[in-house]
Amino acid sequence: MAWTETHLLEIGAFLNSTTMLRVVMTFVLAVLTPAGFAGAGEPPGREGERFDQDPKWESHRSHLIPDPAPMVRQNFGWRNTNHAKGEQRGEIGGWIQRSITPAFYAKKIEPKTFEDKMSASGKFAVTKNEGNSGSLFGWFNESSKGWRTPNSLVMRIDGNGPNYWLLIEYGTRHWLTAAQGLFDGAYQTTKTKPFAADGTVHEWTMNYDPAGNDNNGLFTFTLDGNEYLLPLAPGHKADGAEFNRFGMLNNMITGQGMEVYFDDVVIDGETFDFKSDPKWDARGNEGSFAEKVIRPMHNFGYSPTAHAGGKKGEVGGIMWRDEKPAYYADKVGPFTLDDELFASGKLAFTGAGSDSGIYLGFFDSTSKKNKTIPEHEERHKNILAIAIEGPSRIGHYFRPSFFNSAGEGESKSEGPIIRPDAEVHEWSLHYSLTGAGGNGQITVTFDGKTQTLDLKPDDRKTGATFDRFGFFDMQSGGHYVYLYADDLSYTKTPSKK
Repeated sequence: MAWTETHLLEIGAFLNSTTMLRVVMTFVLAVLTPAGFAGAGEPPGREGERFDQDPKWESHRSHLIPDPAPMVRQNFGWRNTNHAKGEQRGEIGGWIQRSITPAFYAKKIEPKTFEDKMSASGKFAVTKNEGNSGSLFGWFNESSKGWRTPNSLVMRIDGNGPNYWLLIEYGTRHWLTAAQGLFDGAYQTTKTKPFAADGTVHEWTMNYDPAGNDNNGLFTFTLDGNEYLLPLAPGHKADGAEFNRFGMLNNMITGQGMEVYFDDVVIDGETFDFKSDPKWDARGNEGSFAEKVIRPMHNFGYSPTAHAGGKKGEVGGIMWRDEKPAYYADKVGPFTLDDELFASGKLAFTGAGSDSGIYLGFFDSTSKKNKTIPEHEERHKNILAIAIEGPSRIGHYFRPSFFNSAGEGESKSEGPIIRPDAEVHEWSLHYSLTGAGGNGQITVTFDGKTQTLDLKPDDRKTGATFDRFGFFDMQSGGHYVYLYADDLSYTKTPSKK
């Protein structure tokens, strides 16, 4: 049944109470109108979209997956070989490839946290690697997933042609991360050149002390006798992590593979010489499949899924930070800074790598298509949106962003934090003409948390134009987000002045 004002008035007359009428109207509208969805009494010019069917929005480079897709091959575990030059034959290793699909071979351990001391040592050798490869070795969780992996404390081996680099890194339970390269940085005691993937054996140790670094936690790594330090950033130890595995884990970003082996491993005092198969936990470490998530190839638009709303149908997918322009958006306006703008809806952030981000809001399609220079060299022009991005030490902020037709403006430096945990959030974006003393003000709400961005006095004079509403990429190199939006309400046509 479609509830109308007439029905509500009849209920009010029956109850013979003006006060009761107001209560009933408020209750029914609250129940039957989804939060953030345009309905009776909304400002003119707004349009609602529940995505019950494909809205046929404009797509500019939003679907780039190649056909056929490249193959991922995993082939690692226990091997009756001796590449790492252990005391006898037997080691763990093999071919391990970058992919966002997790693959590991690891020992089940009693759960550890950043409050526990941890130590490990051993030998490793890289016998072959391709130009964009990588693997992790150390403590992690069986559910760990993503670039700059949460719940991890590991060494990272990054392949680069015939050579490779070594890094140490960690990730907390809420995707707060940091890494330290052995080749550069302020905390190491010696610098190294890249290592040759020629089978040379290296000896290593890893130690974590929760009391180190002024009780913030300290990760110490030694390689061939040289020491490197990675102090946990303030607050990261308190954010916590849980490790229930130790061993090999693929680097979860798209790329190529390497051949690496480990032997004579000691984990918290327990020695493994691998002369026989230890039967460690093995998941995804043998087999091949077509990779459909390929950096930096977007795949977002209409989706017959239901991450952000109750029914199937929404917009979203995988979006990368990339120097080239891409968007999926509805035609609106055109608007200027003399038009009041509003948008709201529901959002589900289902996955991400660190150093990733996306915009959601109003922008100018011509400015976007013509932007071929990265953001760090030339700012966006003509955008009024929400920036979902942040430094790797934080994860992702949810914050207002504005740039006029001259590229002047800013993104707020901080905001509410949004986690890639698939939770559904309610949000809104409002540009007010009268805010900030008449200069104009952007207000963003996220699950009830509010943040404002004041336009500068000359912004309205310089001007800006907007003819699209939707998702558009951040034009700087980086990684991916999986993001979905539903039950959208947004200003589509200018109001009569």
